[in-house]
Amino acid sequence: MHEARSASVPGVTPSAPVVRDGAIHPVCPVDLRPLAPIPVASAADVTKAVEEARRAQHGWASRPVSERADALRRAAKAMLADRLEVVALMRDEVGKLEVDALMSEVLGPLDQVNSWASVIEPAIARKKVGLNPINFPKKKAWIDRVPRGVIGIVAPWNYPVATLFRTVIPALLCGNGVVLKPSEYATRVAQWFCGKLAAELPPGLLTVVPGGRETGIALIESGIDACVFTGSVAAGRDVSRRCGERMIPCSIELGGKDAAIVLADCDLDRTVAGITHWALHNVGQACGAIEIAYVDARIADQLVSRLARAWQSLKVGPGAPGEVDVSPLTNAKQLALVEAHVEDAIAKGAKVVCGGRRLGEGLFYLPTLLDHCTDAMDVVADETFGPVLAVVRVDGAAEAIRRVNAGRYGLTSSIWTSDHARALRLAEQIEVGVVTINNHAMTGAIAALPWSGTRDTGTGIANSELALGTFTRPKTILLDSNEAPELFWMPYDKTLWELGNLLSEAQIPKIGPALVKIPFLIKQRVDTVRRFFRS
Repeated sequence: MHEARSASVPGVTPSAPVVRDGAIHPVCPVDLRPLAPIPVASAADVTKAVEEARRAQHGWASRPVSERADALRRAAKAMLADRLEVVALMRDEVGKLEVDALMSEVLGPLDQVNSWASVIEPAIARKKVGLNPINFPKKKAWIDRVPRGVIGIVAPWNYPVATLFRTVIPALLCGNGVVLKPSEYATRVAQWFCGKLAAELPPGLLTVVPGGRETGIALIESGIDACVFTGSVAAGRDVSRRCGERMIPCSIELGGKDAAIVLADCDLDRTVAGITHWALHNVGQACGAIEIAYVDARIADQLVSRLARAWQSLKVGPGAPGEVDVSPLTNAKQLALVEAHVEDAIAKGAKVVCGGRRLGEGLFYLPTLLDHCTDAMDVVADETFGPVLAVVRVDGAAEAIRRVNAGRYGLTSSIWTSDHARALRLAEQIEVGVVTINNHAMTGAIAALPWSGTRDTGTGIANSELALGTFTRPKTILLDSNEAPELFWMPYDKTLWELGNLLSEAQIPKIGPALVKIPFLIKQRVDTVRRFFRS
């Protein structure tokens, strides 16, 4: 393991509350350097932001999707031009490696706008609905999808830009205003992102409200029309309850405990490389990170040996772009959880193959490979969100799938095998939102594919047309060009009773000759209603 040295800063306590005394007090995870405080938005500030977004939203919604997309494209090009600014911000605020920030978050704004526009424009276009001309004569119907109004977004810290591609961009393209409460650990990144967008948008349409939990609650209670939340299970349940009390829709994307199912016939070179990347990318701080590997026992020794050799060659610590592979964790709370999970696993019999300890004075933790893990260990049962992989040896695919399906979370899973036909059959049996074969979690960056889960992962859907229910609502429009009154209108009489029974029987069909009476009764009813209202 190549260990770069991290510096300590006397007097900095990374465990101190990040939100206190009316401000956010961030600490750089790389060197524990305190960053400038950020004032917290008050409840009144949040309410004002929502009101301003609502005023701006009406004019924005009147523009065609193509015009909205053009504005966002201009902002995306500005983001790309100034990309090094936000790369530096992510390094300071969340400790993200520059190359990770560039490749997984900063590279894609223009592609995301274009992809979302191609999804949204046809999805929200007016659609004509075919009606049965016999049952509904001279009637035409359409379905519109209209913006909900103002969307409140509570965003996480682990992907402070990429998450906004999946929330802020589609919300705006659908014609909404947006008020964003970013994580207190990634406020300046969100302000940079939204600042680039706001420069091309009507004033007030998009606002950032900095703060912690209380600011998030104020946003939910401010009169927003829908909420998007990404975060912990406990917080997600609270958000869901608060939104339910206010009868506003919410999309809740919570944790994950992703598993790689490694079969005996896998391409070992690609599997080792893929698991390494998806377990350690962003230092494992991803709901779609591989945290468990269910490995066919026949190849487990070989896989573990190969993984350990690769992981011990990775560079950990501070360093220049491209010189380091593994970043620090973002905050002391997360580092403490990682340490607790590893200690629990060791106490219950897991073998530490490599890593298993902190590095230096910063928030670095060595890539950790744990072998012979069991369901009794926290590192298998709960989300770790760090650079730790738990290896569980299994007899084959059936046992691996059973274990995945019994887990608390159900976001994504992957199958590593050379038998593609079998993998497609196995994918049908895995009860998660996304199954990837010979790769992992990459669909999160594809706007056309839904990102969703089961169980404690939550009910939210990000990406694809299926996610637009949070940002739009359906509106039905029906045109009736019939001059005659409807036969079922008042006043009621015995003719309507007889007609209703004949129409019911005609669907069974039991009555044959009686059907000839139906046209006569229909005419009689229409004449009756017409005479009644002309009198």
